[in-house]
Amino acid sequence: RRVRELAGLVITLDQKMIHTALSSRLSLLQSLTSKPRAGSSGSGATRRGQLHLIAAKKNKRKEERKAQKRAETKALMEKRDEDKGKETPDTSAPSGPQPYEATATVMQSLTICGSYKDKTGERLLDGTILVQEAAKALWNAPFVCASHDASDVFNYGNKAALSLWRLSWDEFVGLPSTKSAEDDESVQSERRELLDRAAKDGYIKDYSGIRQTSDGRKFKINGATVWTITDKDGKKTGQAVRFDTFSWLGDDGEEEEMIVCEGGEIVPKKSIAADASSDMKAIPSAVEVAEASAAVEAQAAEVRRLKDDDGLDNSSPAVQAGVASLMEKKAVLADLEERIAAAADA
Repeated sequence: RRVRELAGLVITLDQKMIHTALSSRLSLLQSLTSKPRAGSSGSGATRRGQLHLIAAKKNKRKEERKAQKRAETKALMEKRDEDKGKETPDTSAPSGPQPYEATATVMQSLTICGSYKDKTGERLLDGTILVQEAAKALWNAPFVCASHDASDVFNYGNKAALSLWRLSWDEFVGLPSTKSAEDDESVQSERRELLDRAAKDGYIKDYSGIRQTSDGRKFKINGATVWTITDKDGKKTGQAVRFDTFSWLGDDGEEEEMIVCEGGEIVPKKSIAADASSDMKAIPSAVEVAEASAAVEAQAAEVRRLKDDDGLDNSSPAVQAGVASLMEKKAVLADLEERIAAAADA
């Protein structure tokens, strides 16, 4: 009995000790979880303050850069306006539409082209030209073209004509066509005879005659076509002329033949002939091509001989030299063939 009492006492004591230990541990755990760590609250506040400070500095720098860019842009605009104010207007540049764009000039251009076809059966302008493009095409045509009305007053002159007579559009249009020739009785008589014959026959071709520029320089027209312009009832309303070559006449009788190129540019005919001759010389002959081809074949045979008969390989200096020579000869042949192809395309 005494033993049982002691055993019960021990069990009761152990239970109390276990309960006390558990209670102590639970209290410690609660205290740890419910209390913030030392310094944690202050540290977080400090960190947030630092972030706000950094963001504020960044925004300040950003605003400063924007303000600087605005100031620079304003300065550039002020400088541009100042430079514009200092610019001198270019009075030499033509203003307004080109002469061929005026309605009256467009209509006269169409009349000239149509009358040429009616009288000669040929087209004045090459290729397919739309109606709205005819005036510009005639203005830049590779020939001199001019016309006068029934009173012998110029009412049209294309770019080449104005360049030849050395007059502006306003100076040329309205000028009596008699001024295109020397004020000499025989010259003016010959000119009138020409125009009368063109009026009678409708047109004449291959006309040659002496004319002069506005500053008195004489030139000889070569192979001109002169035709009469009529209305739908056949009544004469004017006449026109077209030619693409002429010769300047010197005081000593020498002549410098000129030709009109595309765009109305007038150049010495010998320069065109020289360019053509140079181009012809640049075209290889059949003999040159045959010789170059034979040279390639001969050199290729030599390289094969070095390999087959002499037993040399590509590492041999003799073979390498032979191959280099072969490549040079092939390049010469290729160049000749390319020049022939280019000439054929031209």
